[in-house]
Amino acid sequence: MKKDNKSESYFAQNVRRQNVLKNLVLNFFLAVASHPRLALEVFIRKNFGERYFTLASAITVAVILVWLPKGIESFFPVAIYDRGHEPSFWGQYATWYLFVAAFIGASYFRWMEIRRNPSVFDFGKYSLYSGDINPIFSKIYIFGKPVDVRLITTFLEPVAFFVLGYILNKFGQKVGTLLMTCSIFYSLGYMAAFKVGDDFVMDKIDETIMNEELENAFVNDLPGEETRGVRFYTEKPKSKKLRTKVSESFIAKEETTYAN
Repeated sequence: MKKDNKSESYFAQNVRRQNVLKNLVLNFFLAVASHPRLALEVFIRKNFGERYFTLASAITVAVILVWLPKGIESFFPVAIYDRGHEPSFWGQYATWYLFVAAFIGASYFRWMEIRRNPSVFDFGKYSLYSGDINPIFSKIYIFGKPVDVRLITTFLEPVAFFVLGYILNKFGQKVGTLLMTCSIFYSLGYMAAFKVGDDFVMDKIDETIMNEELENAFVNDLPGEETRGVRFYTEKPKSKKLRTKVSESFIAKEETTYAN
């Protein structure tokens, strides 16, 4: 069964205003935030979907984190100097490798949780589930109302790591910079995800409104104030009968296909 809303396609291509710079930034973070988010999520969430958290991804993050301090030292030797002298490598990076060890341990527990979860192939769980949010956030109220998932994922979760990273950075621990950087990617990555979700839902709402107002907006030629904002930017046939005939082609009839 197939339904093609041609008028919705028309509005999406010709009427929608696009914030190109905002979309570029959010799409960038949506694409690259996966691994920085993973570095933090294993500590505060559990019961991930088996395609959201994979052992291969965790190993990739661990390898990058193990290599990164030496990579930074090799490519940016000036980064290891502080106030005119060269501090001890381990003096700066001991806590970094403690974090890597903690990440590996937490990842192992997350992997074991997934193995105990119901099988995706038995429709037991959504495979891209981003994990159970720590219940401590449900106890936070702002202006007398509990915080929602959007505020938790885009602000409260990452800001906790950002503050911890800031404190560690003040003590000369490079892991602090890592935590702050990952928290920024964490926040912007989820902002981008919510933007995609918002657009998806609004597209469906707009499609419903357009279907309901098609006759009023196109056939009866009512102004946008009376059609919940639906307006066609085109010349229309003068005859109402012809406008009706044209409007019927905007939404294709459902086609049912039966397997042999």
